[in-house]
Amino acid sequence: MAILRALLEQLSTLAATPAVVGILVAAPLLVVSRDWRLNLLSLAAKYTFVALLMTQVMPLEMVALKGLIGWLICLIFYLTEQQSKSLTRAAGETEGLSLQTWSAARIEGWRRQGVSSQGLFGLMAALMVAVVAYAAASSLPLPETPAEISLVSYLLAGLGILLLGLSQDPLRVGIGMLMFLAGFDLFYVALEHSLVVTGFLGALSFVIALVTAYLKTVQAASIDTGRGG
Repeated sequence: MAILRALLEQLSTLAATPAVVGILVAAPLLVVSRDWRLNLLSLAAKYTFVALLMTQVMPLEMVALKGLIGWLICLIFYLTEQQSKSLTRAAGETEGLSLQTWSAARIEGWRRQGVSSQGLFGLMAALMVAVVAYAAASSLPLPETPAEISLVSYLLAGLGILLLGLSQDPLRVGIGMLMFLAGFDLFYVALEHSLVVTGFLGALSFVIALVTAYLKTVQAASIDTGRGG
């Protein structure tokens, strides 16, 4: 058992760099993209890479709990979007697209229309936040935390605040709040490995996800009622 634990600890150390790279790709996509499917895939990837990074500072059992909470939140958002689409019934919207059909349609749309002004602005803003996060992690590293965790904590907190400022859609606002909370969570668990704190932050994430799902559903229902009237 000791040999297995030592091997897992060694693997977690080797996985730190891929986890940071994955977060650097997935987290800015949540700011740039307006497609809810791509956002949910990016959110799931972000939670996976954050959990992988947490293996450096937390027991594996608590890391598994953190990852499970993140994936359940993604499931809640997926079901919420499905319910929202069934309520709004947007004109001309294709229902039940397969992943292959959807990805082909998105690539064709990007090829014809290019990047929207909103997406370009979000990309530039996300790059600026990433530069600021790198500078902050280099000059003001978080106490008693590895360098990569300081960088990711600053990045997630900054992108979460950015997403809150740029978004009006309840789902994107909720993702921004969860991203900021993930940055704080990653920093705090490096200092305190408390199961109580882990449970509290997990419960807070669930509350944010449920409130977001409720507001998104109410918004979709109001749109549907307005059309019906």
